[in-house]
Amino acid sequence: MKPGGAASANYALVLLSLVSLLNYLDRMIIAVLVEPIKRDLNLSDTQVGLVAGFAFALLYALAGLPLARIADRGSRVALVSACLVVWSAMTALTGFARNFVELFLARMAVGIGEAGCVPASHSLIGDLFPPHRRALAIGIFQAGGLIGLSFGLAGAGWLAERYGWRVALMAAGAAGLPLALLLFLTMNEPPRAAADPAPARESAFATVRALFGHPAFVHLVVGISIGAFATYGMSQWISAFFIRSHGLGLAEVGLYGGLAGGGGGIAGAIAGGLAMTRLRRRDERWELWLPALAYAGAWPLFAGAFLVPGTLAAFTFQFAATFVAASGGAVALAAIQSFAEPHRRATAVAIMLMLSSLIGLGVGPAAVGVVSDALAASAGVDSLRYALALATAFLGWAALHFVLAARASETASAQLASDI
Repeated sequence: MKPGGAASANYALVLLSLVSLLNYLDRMIIAVLVEPIKRDLNLSDTQVGLVAGFAFALLYALAGLPLARIADRGSRVALVSACLVVWSAMTALTGFARNFVELFLARMAVGIGEAGCVPASHSLIGDLFPPHRRALAIGIFQAGGLIGLSFGLAGAGWLAERYGWRVALMAAGAAGLPLALLLFLTMNEPPRAAADPAPARESAFATVRALFGHPAFVHLVVGISIGAFATYGMSQWISAFFIRSHGLGLAEVGLYGGLAGGGGGIAGAIAGGLAMTRLRRRDERWELWLPALAYAGAWPLFAGAFLVPGTLAAFTFQFAATFVAASGGAVALAAIQSFAEPHRRATAVAIMLMLSSLIGLGVGPAAVGVVSDALAASAGVDSLRYALALATAFLGWAALHFVLAARASETASAQLASDI
């Protein structure tokens, strides 16, 4: 396979999308297994929220930056392959947890492995595809993850209902090992867009200072992080919501939730990427305007998913909300690379992931669990419904920061034009 060609780039994108599939599956599999794990290990909603979010996000965030520095200086293909082996093995090990502490520690270990995936993958995609096709490529990469959330979680729910949650975790972990070998043996490292050897000697502090010198980058990262608070909080608890408030079983939640959330997300991520292939040529600020419109529009739709009484209506709202949010989410992730020089791309993505993971994945699910426990005395089984509805308001806050990023983007884009 010759690096740099269209066939090589497309093949690499397929492999990376499969990695993204397992990345999201192993990250979010706890969501569909919440109820059986809670019963088996006698956990509270607060403990489940800590395991589902904070345990994973803590080392995912802390390990992301040093692994991104490795990606900016060394082989990104080798790094992604090694990380896939680590998080797959740790996902399988999670199936052996006997109590809250062991479950918490195993999820932390999964976070360490997954921390190197997205920054290195985004950096690879940035060198494989030109700027006007980058959002579509990132959208396809994200769609791979959403397939993991839909069909993967449906399969996990089916396995858990028939063989137990431990078997579901072990099976999910085992799936990553052959893909890691295929990636390492068949994918070539593409040449980086910048050939200047000086950036390789740039310190981590200098890189971070330079990135935070772009106001548009700061607002973009803040917007993504606040949006992640809502989306991760909802994603980790929505299966439990349908089980508690709508009386569905694990297999039903995995199937219908996968079709609604995963189907809407896949279609939205690709639609947003396709739209950007045209819109970015007209005005580069569309890569910030589109996420602002998408998050603002998704807010009432997600609220409807949690507040309408009918199950079919709730899944319909979930599909529409996920489609709209994903159409802007993939574009926002791709926009990170417009405000980072090629030799800083993986670090820029790692900074975004560190903050969005701590705020979104770390705090979001735990906050929803705390609010649900606090409302339990007055709302009963619907306490989770109202906790989730409250979380949707953060999407509106995120949209505001995308607007502010767009206002600051013109100067930043001009500063980077000579480097990208």
